Amino acid sequence: MSEAVESPDATSPSVSVGELGESAALQAIFPLLPGAPSTVLGPGDDAAIISLSEAQVVISCDMMMEGPDFRLDWSTPVMVGRKAIASNAADIAAMGAHVVTYEIAVATPAHTPMSTLLDLARGFAQGISELTPEASIAGGDLSRAPVLSLAVTVLGDMRGRAPVTRSGAQPGDVMAVGGPLGLSAAGLRLLLGAGDDSRQIAQLVAENELVHQHLAPQSPIALGPIAAEAGAHAMMDISDGLVLDATRMARASGVDIELDIDTLSTVIAAYPGVTLEDALFGGEDHSFLVAFPSNQSIPEGFTPIGVVTRASAAPEVTVPGRDISHERGGWDPFSPATAT
Repeated sequence: MSEAVESPDATSPSVSVGELGESAALQAIFPLLPGAPSTVLGPGDDAAIISLSEAQVVISCDMMMEGPDFRLDWSTPVMVGRKAIASNAADIAAMGAHVVTYEIAVATPAHTPMSTLLDLARGFAQGISELTPEASIAGGDLSRAPVLSLAVTVLGDMRGRAPVTRSGAQPGDVMAVGGPLGLSAAGLRLLLGAGDDSRQIAQLVAENELVHQHLAPQSPIALGPIAAEAGAHAMMDISDGLVLDATRMARASGVDIELDIDTLSTVIAAYPGVTLEDALFGGEDHSFLVAFPSNQSIPEGFTPIGVVTRASAAPEVTVPGRDISHERGGWDPFSPATAT
């Protein structure tokens, strides 16, 4: 009679994902994932079952890949997991919805230490606990790939309220921002400036607020539903830069938007090291750009930064005092300037 082969210890730093195999790796990850009352059936079956209050569901998905989207010589796996939650939750909150659950697929090389996946799962749990504490991770997938990659699908519940899209801005609306501007871009600049100096990078990651906002953004998720309840006409997540995302809102709504340079300068004044260029063209702060009716008070947590000036057949965004017509800026994964 042959002796039973003992399974590797998933918590050992020396054990890789390939040594464990898919089933054992998933069994080690499942206990780290948060549940919620809305999750009727969670990880472990062919599909999850979620209970929602109504038939209208908000859904979004996003990918993150090592290299273009994150670097493991900068970020810990916990930070990567938290960032994945923040970026996806912001898309749901930008519709005015409340996050219900996440489905997360992870692909990684077989030689990846299992401890990396466990820390990634801890990052998911940390992000959910801090940003969307009523949500769960209902399931996902684990596969093999040349580099660590994540694909997150997130579901949201409108709780009986109409969604707030980016296409509803109207002439006379006040443009406001909820959350920081330019911090992530300033943090990225500091990291790039450190080059290959691992000691300087470690110090920045441990101590610098701007760097932390880039690696593990503190997105004000709760402000999305608050803006919806306050009667917002249009809203979107500022993920790719203020000017680029404001232009998307202008085109979707068929309006011109004017941003106020003095107000923007005041917004960033509280953060030494953040420039106006960071605020205008930097992305990944995952704050909210909102068009509020001019006859309603703007909720706490939002700062007016401009106005919708007119309906337009050729929508544009302007910043009086600065020519931005030739400045593309913002994040485009296929731009040569953003390739790594």
